[in-house]
Amino acid sequence: MSIDPAVVENKSPTMSEEEFKAAVQIGNLRKAALIAQQMMKSPGLFDIAVVGESGSGKSSFVNAFLGLADDDIGAAEVGMVETTEWSTMYSHPEYPNVFLWDLPGIGTPHFQSVEHRMTDTYLSGYDFFLIVTATRFREIHANLAWKIQENAKKFYFVRSKVDQDLGAEKRKPNYSEARTLRQIREDCQAHLQRAGVNDPQVFLLSSWESDKHDFPLLKESLDQELRHAMLHKLLDTSCWTLQEKKTDMQKTTRELADFSGSPGAIPLPGLSLVADMAALVDCMRDYCKDFGLNSDSLSALAEQVGKREEDLKAVIRSPLATEITIDLVLKLLEKCVGEGVTFLTYFAWSVPVVGALFSAQVSFGTTVFMLDNFISDLAEDTRRVLAKALEGEEKKSRQHHQELNLPVMHEKNPTNPISAGGKCDTGRPGASSCQDSTPQP
Repeated sequence: MSIDPAVVENKSPTMSEEEFKAAVQIGNLRKAALIAQQMMKSPGLFDIAVVGESGSGKSSFVNAFLGLADDDIGAAEVGMVETTEWSTMYSHPEYPNVFLWDLPGIGTPHFQSVEHRMTDTYLSGYDFFLIVTATRFREIHANLAWKIQENAKKFYFVRSKVDQDLGAEKRKPNYSEARTLRQIREDCQAHLQRAGVNDPQVFLLSSWESDKHDFPLLKESLDQELRHAMLHKLLDTSCWTLQEKKTDMQKTTRELADFSGSPGAIPLPGLSLVADMAALVDCMRDYCKDFGLNSDSLSALAEQVGKREEDLKAVIRSPLATEITIDLVLKLLEKCVGEGVTFLTYFAWSVPVVGALFSAQVSFGTTVFMLDNFISDLAEDTRRVLAKALEGEEKKSRQHHQELNLPVMHEKNPTNPISAGGKCDTGRPGASSCQDSTPQP
């Protein structure tokens, strides 16, 4: 299936994401963590844009990253003149849902300027950017970085063809490869910082030597970015899901408050208190269970992620289900209404009917306010528990991947436009599918 990054709507959630959301929705935190762990082992849909000026070595870099020679079937087209006319998609060598996009060179007719081409809509279709140059980074690269940052995206700078720089320096006396590479890195960083890019991450490499210099580090760093992005996406999903759940649950507090407030209309001191508190305690304990913050759920979650239950409970700020008692509910109600309203409520009981009706209204409003706050706190606690539970899963999934020593997951199939370097004109309005290998007019 071909994917056009310019059309953001095409990035629909995968079944695993929907399962993760459903598990969070019903409060099954152990299952949510299990799904997250599985998803972290094979990152979801992620588009990496490779962008730079014509002749910077973008296409050669893509081939080296894919482990392909320039003349292999499925390799990006390279040459002395600009060969990338359309944005071209290539499958990641290890992850089937991750794609590298070789974009036309900046300054060519197909990519006239950063301001002209890099619109918010265009940038939003990519998740990460590699800005490539074979010489010094200049203002045009900094402008591109600024546009990417404005869209809250991340990027690396790639200084290609360092083998040529090292070859030229070898003719000089007292040649030192380490010193030359350090000078190139510092020069790149200095130019970018002067252009306003703070703390730029620069990788020095040669596409002809993918096992040397910063190439292995770049691959490892990108791998970490993939897993971090997946974890961040899952946590965002849990946040939105919990927000929806909180809103739905808060709609039910009116019914409970109305039920607990109605006995208050009967001027019999003591009856309302017992009825209200018993119902509220049961309800609040059920709320904890619905969010997965009861003891059994937290124990199962701790076992799933290999953490201590105490560490998960440490991030919970609201009372646990076993801690909810009548005394605690009374304290929460008092905290909501304040000493002044508490006094008025007590005073109203001395007036047989009018006072009882006033007490019922105070009981209703206070109960709704307290329960709404309690549900909000539970939603926030659940978010913190999940974040704590999944903490460190990026490294675990990376270790798992290395232990498996997975082979390349795509084949050089000339009939497959994705693996064979099918060309996609993502700049044309309405373009939404890969074309064959013939450039479009």
